[in-house]
Amino acid sequence: MTLRWIISSVSLAFVVVIGLAAFALQENLILFLLNPKTPYETYAPPPAPDYSVDDNWAMLPTGSATDGDEKAAAFYIHSTTYASREEWNAPVDDSVAGNLTMKTALPNEAGPFAGVGDIYAPYYRQATLYAFFTFKHPGRESRKLAYDDVARAFESFMTRIGPERPIFIVGYGQGGLHAQRLLMDYFQDDEALRRRLIAAYLINQATPLDLFNYALANTSACERPDDVRCVISWTAYSRRLENEMWRTRNRELGWDSNGDLQAPEDRELLCTNPLSWRPGDREVSRERHLGAASATGMPFGEQPVLVERAVSATCQDGIVVVPMPSAGWLKHPRWFGRQWAPLNFNLFYEDIRQNARARLAALQEIRAEEATMAPPMMAPVELEVSPINKVPDVE
Repeated sequence: MTLRWIISSVSLAFVVVIGLAAFALQENLILFLLNPKTPYETYAPPPAPDYSVDDNWAMLPTGSATDGDEKAAAFYIHSTTYASREEWNAPVDDSVAGNLTMKTALPNEAGPFAGVGDIYAPYYRQATLYAFFTFKHPGRESRKLAYDDVARAFESFMTRIGPERPIFIVGYGQGGLHAQRLLMDYFQDDEALRRRLIAAYLINQATPLDLFNYALANTSACERPDDVRCVISWTAYSRRLENEMWRTRNRELGWDSNGDLQAPEDRELLCTNPLSWRPGDREVSRERHLGAASATGMPFGEQPVLVERAVSATCQDGIVVVPMPSAGWLKHPRWFGRQWAPLNFNLFYEDIRQNARARLAALQEIRAEEATMAPPMMAPVELEVSPINKVPDVE
């Protein structure tokens, strides 16, 4: 046995041990690498975007933005497309994040709404990916800063679309978190705005059911496929992603009525089954699955190829659990942080598209009926003394 052979064997064993350790601890290693080193107390965030400038929108409609009061307008907030070791919030002109937003997030997440109405998609100073894995001050503050942008973008959106058009609110991941608070801040005390809401789709964001008892008391969870002025929410995983399911149920921060962030901690979550569009449904057969699709890299609005009957869907403890699709490109990534990136596909693309159409039609019918109804009568006025003028007797 030569010395060279011994050294080679020891080196190989060392490399194997290091490799196995890195594989076993990959999540911790990746999060360590993604952790911005800048203390938030000394952090200078990127400049705030001006939403009167079109360049600060990933998508705006072409032509007249107020074509017909019945044409829907969708305010879409994209998922997290930014990771940095230096910045807690993304510059809106970051080229890597912008490219991922335009080529992956927007076509797959907002694509199902493309034929239903105009899409308004703001860039915003999104919180970096690492912010969603910490309860500490920097992670919370970076999310609050991101929401401030989204709120200003929503106000700009409202001035752009006019006072009558029906509205979709659509948010995925981080976007779903910010959409959740938009509902709290803008829709609870404004009945006129609430009556324009077709539905809010909060996807891949935990929405505790008890929010509908206080922070979302004037909205409700959608109960049927054609309900309107209500909220849809789910997070979907295949069974092998047990760690992500646990994180969603216990660690995924959401808003409360004070504008603070708190964890679900085993609170019951709204779980809208996207195959039946009813909350809490147990297994719904793959026969009802209308189609998964990948629109990544496609021109926005172009219909992607559909894969029908790819999965069943089961609401299980607040999570939509799906079996492993047979098509490899529809499998949720699992390793080396890819499970946290925007998906290259939408497992319920066609289901969402057709459901959005059905809800818009339902709201249009309701609004047409409401327009024919007489305005409410004035409240009666009570008089304590009713004057009586006696008619004089005539002889």
